[in-house]
This record gives sequence, C-alpha cells and structure tokens, in this order.
Amino acid sequence: MPLITDRYKPFKRVMDIVGAIVGLIILSPVFIVIAVWVKMDSSGPILYKQTRVTKDGKLFKAIKFRSMRVASGNAANDGITTPDKQDRITKSGVFIRKYRLDELTQLWNVVVGEMSLVGPRPQTPKYVEIHAQTYAKINTIRPGITGLASIKFHEREERMLVAAGDKADDVYIHKILPMKFKYNLFYVRNYGLWFDIKIIWWTIMGMINKARR
Repeated sequence: MPLITDRYKPFKRVMDIVGAIVGLIILSPVFIVIAVWVKMDSSGPILYKQTRVTKDGKLFKAIKFRSMRVASGNAANDGITTPDKQDRITKSGVFIRKYRLDELTQLWNVVVGEMSLVGPRPQTPKYVEIHAQTYAKINTIRPGITGLASIKFHEREERMLVAAGDKADDVYIHKILPMKFKYNLFYVRNYGLWFDIKIIWWTIMGMINKARR
C-alpha cells in the first residue's frame, strides 16, 4: 500500500525548507571547520559545483565541499570514482566523503527548490540520457541529499568502481545503476512522511556506526 498521499506533496516541500534552514543554522560551525580544512589541505576552491538533473529533467548545480585535488585547472571530483581519481582524493576529502559531509552544502540546493532532503540522488546528464526511460520515472520528484539507494550502495559502489579499473564506466552503467534503480523506483512509488523519517534516521545511524568503527 503506497505511503504517498496528495496531501503529503506540499508538506514534503515545507518539511524540506524548514529542515534545510534549521540544518544550515545548526551545522554552520561544522561548515566553517570543513571549509578551513579543505582550504588548508590543498589549493583550489572550497566548494565544487556539479551539473545534475532535477525534477522534470531540469539541470542545476549541486554544491559540494571539494574533496579532490584540482586537476588541469578544475576541481575534478565530478563523475564516478576511478583509480586515477581515487589518487587525487585529499586527506580532508577521505574524511568528508566517508561520512558524506561533503554533501551537507546541498542543504542550500534544498532551500532553493532544486533538491529535497530525501529522494533519489541527483544524476549527471550523461547517465540520464543513457537510461532515459527509467530516469523519466525517477525524475518525477526532486532528488535528495540522502535516499534509499544511496544508503544501500554508498560504500559498495566505490569499491566496485575502484576494482573495475578502466572499465569503471561500464560497470557503473550496466551493473550499479540497474541495482540502484530498483530502490529509487520503489521510493518514487512509495514515499511518504514516515518513509522519509525512516530514511533520515537510517542515514544518521549509518554515520554514527561508521564513526564507531
């Protein structure tokens, strides 16, 4: 029985705005610490903007803390993880990527209506075009800072891509994305207030469990 109701749609947006603003205020000291660390750790900008696809196929710039050294004049931490990109991850980048702190800046994307607190992670135009029919269904809602598929695949995905070496792109397109589609489509069909709360809780607990290791 789907959890989604027509009445939840506008409430989800209200929850996004309130939650994102509160999050930005509470986490502002954390943002300052991360920003200083990123700047001192390697030369380049503190923030990195990635072109992603949001609701109804519109493009936007997803904001992240830079986690990789600048390559060829660009803060090249876009796209999938490959062995050469793995080598460019900074010390601060290893930490903030492990706990997904690099994505906290996307609270601003939530405030301006480009993202949601919970939803399928935003994808690059390249992979949306390859799997156009599936993303036409996924992109009927706003992408999220956290989501069901990202909880399931965050660490496993990077391990698979690094192990794939030069074939990382093919592995991502033909193996990883189809596995994530199952979770993303399930969320699109079933999202609701309590489901969103559960996913936020699972995300927080996942970060706490990592810190305990």
